[in-house]
Amino acid sequence: AFLVTANVSTMNVAFPDLEQTFSSTSRGELTWVLNSYTISFAALLIPAGRLADRFGRRQTFMAGLTVFAGSSILVGAAPTFQVVVAARVLQGVGGALIAPATLGLLLAGIPESSRMATVAKWGGVTALGVAAGPSIGAFIVETMGWRWAFLILPPFCLLAYVAGRTSLPTTKPDPDAPWPDVFGAVTLAGSMALLAFAIVQIRPWGWGAMGVWISAATATLLFVVTWWRGRDHPAPALPTYLFGLRSLRYANLATSLQAGGLSASLLVNILWLTEGWGYSILEAGLATAPLPIMVATQAPVVARLGNRYGVRIFAVPGSFAWAIGILMYALFITPEPQFLRLWLPASLVVAVGIATTFPIVSAAAVSEVGPADFAVAGSINQIGRQFGATIGVAALITAVGESGDLASFQRAWLYISAMGPASAIAVFLIGKTNRQREPT
Repeated sequence: AFLVTANVSTMNVAFPDLEQTFSSTSRGELTWVLNSYTISFAALLIPAGRLADRFGRRQTFMAGLTVFAGSSILVGAAPTFQVVVAARVLQGVGGALIAPATLGLLLAGIPESSRMATVAKWGGVTALGVAAGPSIGAFIVETMGWRWAFLILPPFCLLAYVAGRTSLPTTKPDPDAPWPDVFGAVTLAGSMALLAFAIVQIRPWGWGAMGVWISAATATLLFVVTWWRGRDHPAPALPTYLFGLRSLRYANLATSLQAGGLSASLLVNILWLTEGWGYSILEAGLATAPLPIMVATQAPVVARLGNRYGVRIFAVPGSFAWAIGILMYALFITPEPQFLRLWLPASLVVAVGIATTFPIVSAAAVSEVGPADFAVAGSINQIGRQFGATIGVAALITAVGESGDLASFQRAWLYISAMGPASAIAVFLIGKTNRQREPT
């Protein structure tokens, strides 16, 4: 699970090196190296979970590891930009097979009373993967190049494969389980891709361009089709009936906003450190290292406290915390490097906000879900996270563009910081979780 999410944010730190390798490719086009993975990953999460039910979670997990490892090699060896994007799509398929199976296998031996705490810890690991990706990736990219950020993954997949054969529980396959809605997965992926495309093209084409509005309208239409199929299909790509649960509905909204802000900030920070302050990729990675360290130390504690006292008491102020940290970048960054006076304090504030929001909001998303839909609800939350990341990156590139001047970065940071209060409102609307409702 850590590898799957770290793979998303590793590309942020590899972005400057990618720009050098594919110098004739625009920055907007390069975002598809990021978004092709998140879109295929999100669209196939629930269908992959259905396949895990039908063929067994351990078998699906092992298949996902194989696809993920093979496609990682293909990305690292890709001769052209188009092959990189295609291989990243395949990597997203492998990640989609892995992610729901990891949660399902984890919960197979966990009592119901420990569900929220377990999902919070799992969410903490995935959030740590997102936060740690740039730091780990920076060292690899600086010393060996961006291709090795992918070529290094297969040995870890092999380790998980070998260890999992003896340690992971065996879940009974259900040959009568309905086949997943592949058409719904395609329409969901198309909706996300076209919306991201429309946002990225705003800068080169302009707000009033017919192509922008046609892409956005088609994206909306495809999403409506996905939603409609989710009402009647026995195994939909997006089970819309679960959105009737207040906690799941608003937790997923909060997750999308948080993921959009985090993904956009990770990329804009790397771009600023390398372009604005002239840091090397390794120096930029080290400058972002305090964030994952803080997340790693705080997330387990917050997960336990959030399970006990409820999500709102931590995640509402946490949403404002990471917004304030991002706002500090926007208001006080200067062309001269000031790591200790500004960057480090702001990064620590952002880290506190991430650690007190991501893990427990993921747990709140499944707090009212019955056992039969628990894994599906967790996958819906992952879809919200990938959707937010996709749109966040697209909007960021529209805000920053190709110029790289300070005003463009300030505009991007201001846009990101606005997601904090919006996330806080969504978290507040979640209400009390099941643990709080239980009589004492």
